[in-house]
Amino acid sequence: MCGFCGVIGSVEDVVADEIAAMSKTLAHRGPDDSGIWCARFGRNGDGAVGFGHRRLSIIDLSPLGHQPMSTPDGALTVAFNGEIYNFQDLRCELQAEGVSFASHCDTEVILQGFARWGAGSFARLNGMFAFALWDARSEELHLVRDPIGIKPLYYQPIDGGLLFGSELRALRAHERFDPAIDRGALGRYLRHGYVCGPETIYRNARRLQPGSRLRWKSGAFTLHEYSRPSDERIEIPASFDEAVDRLDVLLGDAVERQMISDVPLGAFLSGGIDSSTVVSLMQERARGRVRTFSIGFEDERWNEAEHARAVADHLGTDHTELVVSADDARRVAYELPDLYDEPFADSSAIPTVLLSRLTRKFVKVALSGDGGDELFGGYPQHRRFHQLLPWKRLPLALRRGIGSVMSRFPDGAARNAARHLATGDEVEIAASLESLFGSEVLETTCGPGAGRLAEPFVEAFRRASATHGTRRIMHADARLYLPDDILTKVDRASMSVALEARVPILDTRVVAFGLALPLEMIWRDGLAKAPLRAVAYRRIPRSLLDRPKHGFGIPIHSLLADELRQWEAQHLDHRRLHEDGLLDPAGVDVMRRESMRWRDPSLRASLLWRLLCFQRWYAWNHRGERDG
Repeated sequence: MCGFCGVIGSVEDVVADEIAAMSKTLAHRGPDDSGIWCARFGRNGDGAVGFGHRRLSIIDLSPLGHQPMSTPDGALTVAFNGEIYNFQDLRCELQAEGVSFASHCDTEVILQGFARWGAGSFARLNGMFAFALWDARSEELHLVRDPIGIKPLYYQPIDGGLLFGSELRALRAHERFDPAIDRGALGRYLRHGYVCGPETIYRNARRLQPGSRLRWKSGAFTLHEYSRPSDERIEIPASFDEAVDRLDVLLGDAVERQMISDVPLGAFLSGGIDSSTVVSLMQERARGRVRTFSIGFEDERWNEAEHARAVADHLGTDHTELVVSADDARRVAYELPDLYDEPFADSSAIPTVLLSRLTRKFVKVALSGDGGDELFGGYPQHRRFHQLLPWKRLPLALRRGIGSVMSRFPDGAARNAARHLATGDEVEIAASLESLFGSEVLETTCGPGAGRLAEPFVEAFRRASATHGTRRIMHADARLYLPDDILTKVDRASMSVALEARVPILDTRVVAFGLALPLEMIWRDGLAKAPLRAVAYRRIPRSLLDRPKHGFGIPIHSLLADELRQWEAQHLDHRRLHEDGLLDPAGVDVMRRESMRWRDPSLRASLLWRLLCFQRWYAWNHRGERDG
């Protein structure tokens, strides 16, 4: 697990000192080692490419794992972030074909695999990864991201060249970075609470999409999708019991592969289905007691630490627990504009940061249970959409009547869905369930075009290989919400303390299998995630796991009430909004009045939190202000 950055373009663009400055911004991702590599190319030597790398040593701790890494002949060079879990299998295959290796790390397997198999090697990698690979023979640059989008990769074109890196902060450190804000992306951020790929908050910067590669050659680049797990052909199980058996084997193998480490390893444990399943499979395969970590809250209304403790006791793990105070949450909330280098309003980032800090005191690698909700229908919007879908076959007058009733719901997303119920348009209903606001509010706040249906979500929904609408919304969440919210949250939180977080439920084979299962195998007896539950029940009593779903967020409206008032006065002041020129003051007022219709105070706080997360991020990163 590491961080990397780079530049390709003219000799003037690729300056070792500037690449070093870009790399320095990523020091938190890789404190163990660093490296800079630059080379010229072109008939007249007027082209140049350079990589910067920060290393967090996990596999092969020796200097042989130093990056950027080149083949002995200098033809190929790579800067890599992540882990390849099947690298030993690929290594054996390459050795059988006569390839020799100098190290024992997975980075060299990427190089030798490309040397042997070309770009076809990318689809053979099973892991979480993003990397930049320079081929001096053809003078081509490849930027590659894993099929799930676990590891981040950003880029910005610069006059025929590119800036690229693991985080946007690395791009910002280059003098040719364009900091212009994309108001359309800002509108969609307010809709969802995170910036949807391939957009970034910056007009000219982009994030490479999951399962995609960028190929740069002769001043131009093209994008290619090389892998989508949902497109893999999966033999559908004949029965639910067969589905559980196969999932058990797939998950067990994924956990075993991801337990390979040359440094201490542990796991996050919340006591829910997903993390408990992962930890139970780890404990079966461990030689000793697995180290597990959880956090609780002083406020008992939000404290679920006892559930994690009960699961840990049952499995016999070596468990460590941290009780979080309101002051702890406030301190992290203050740091969020720096930890997340884009506006990010998922409040569960706060406990995730605290959990990562606790875990890093004891281990360098932690397995996480993320991914179960996206694959196995665990989110409320999945069930809501499934319930709304049959209504589109009702007579128009009846649909309008139902929509009229729903329009009075206190839940903003449900009210938005009601607006589209009369049309029966699946895409509009699905997109509305993912949002707090309708288009007209966003148009008023962020300007023309900002309120259009979230294009990235609509594209993901329409491109889903599934035919059933409910499956398509699940595919869209796996394609968008999972990498751009959940995995972004975990990556930034864990890497802020140089902790490698692995996600075995998101093994590509598990993802392909989960997204292919029939809906009747996903929801059984009124419960979601039925196959995953069944795997867990084989190892943990149902009494320890069966309880209402509880997210990992925090009660923003109560824990941060004083901060919200202070930041609201500071950052949503009309004069400040006019000066920034990004949010229309009148539109912000409309948004806030709209939210007052919502009965749930946590929803109203969610709106305010989204506005403040953007304003504080902008003040921190572009005004140089540090509030609090």
